[in-house]
Amino acid sequence: MEENKKFKPLGPKSAKIIAEIDKYSATNYSPYPFVVEKAEGPWLIDPDGNRALDFLSAYSAILSHRHPGVIKAVEDEMKNGSDLVSRALYSARFAEMVKIITRLTGYDRVLPKSDGGSATDSAISGLLMHGHEKGIKNPEVILTKDYFHGRTWVFASNALFDPDQYFRRNPRSPGIVVAENNLVAIREAINKNTVGIFLETHKGEGGPIFSDKEFLVGVRNLCNEYNLFLGLDEIQTGLGRCGYIMAWQEYGEEARPDFVTLGKALGGGIIPVSAVVGTEKFMKVYTPGSDGSTYGGYPIAAAAAVASLKYIEQEGILEKSRELGNYFVEKLRKELLNVVVENRGMLIRVELKGVKTAKYACQEMLLGNKNPRVFMRHGHYDEHKDVAYTRIAPPPGAMTKELIDLAVEKTIAPTLRNI
Repeated sequence: MEENKKFKPLGPKSAKIIAEIDKYSATNYSPYPFVVEKAEGPWLIDPDGNRALDFLSAYSAILSHRHPGVIKAVEDEMKNGSDLVSRALYSARFAEMVKIITRLTGYDRVLPKSDGGSATDSAISGLLMHGHEKGIKNPEVILTKDYFHGRTWVFASNALFDPDQYFRRNPRSPGIVVAENNLVAIREAINKNTVGIFLETHKGEGGPIFSDKEFLVGVRNLCNEYNLFLGLDEIQTGLGRCGYIMAWQEYGEEARPDFVTLGKALGGGIIPVSAVVGTEKFMKVYTPGSDGSTYGGYPIAAAAAVASLKYIEQEGILEKSRELGNYFVEKLRKELLNVVVENRGMLIRVELKGVKTAKYACQEMLLGNKNPRVFMRHGHYDEHKDVAYTRIAPPPGAMTKELIDLAVEKTIAPTLRNI
């Protein structure tokens, strides 16, 4: 496939919108030239009438796009409730939110935030505050390479994910130790100042690449051995995406962390919602004034979260993710012989050997002459394996075997065979 091919917008209305954004917007993103005018179920629709199956779920649609139950909950709160209540006061919707989150996760307390970056940032702050409470003058948290926790200064300046971010953010955020992603390196990084270890359960942006039980339980055991906190970032992997409320649950209670961060799917794709959720022992460090968020837990967001979690349960999203994810993988393996495909539920990785990037193939599926058009995202290149990763993550609540068959047979397999 021609790697320098220039893909154009699919129609004049789309072209006009793209031109306006390119003229006036900051250039911190490089999007595919497809304009989303409307989303419905599994479909994205542009202003020129073109449709594409969304196999990225906008990172947050676990149920479906514009799920009517979540929209109704938000509309009811907007019409009959409160538009904004500071946490200086109590609200009924927030009570419902923290109650259902603790029930579903088995944790004790919830710190509400408004997006993934703010949740992970607060998690790091909590770990460092615990260190100071223990009398550690310069507490440290261990992170590992190629994990993605957002683009706040704490994470970007330490070159976890994208080295270019570090070079533009000197000096590095203090209190962070970055280790290679293996048990030996993590053990060697532990010292008298270490307070905790924070990882993604599975690498989302970094692949996806999946942690096995030996590694995750091994990190948990290291934390037990050295009396450290373990935190797992479940913002991309939690709430049904990997077939469990939290992806670590695949490996049983021996892998249970002291806290998790949740987001994206928590608001059903309707309202930004995130949270740090943890044990009483970890969460007690968040005393009045130590952390806050203007929109964290405000009633409209809380209503979206409660509805999203309710429908994740009622619609059997965990089971659908496992069943349809496994079906999707088997279909890909059948159509793409000798191509490595792996998944956890509806988070799927396709490995393209000898290819530096799958960007052009993904744009061809979306912007070329395909029926159906498919939106999936190119991943990163592993120079050690000489493999380009491609991520597939459809909204399980809107997915069917028939749609999977259609997308794989007509679009995905023919395009990837042509690389």
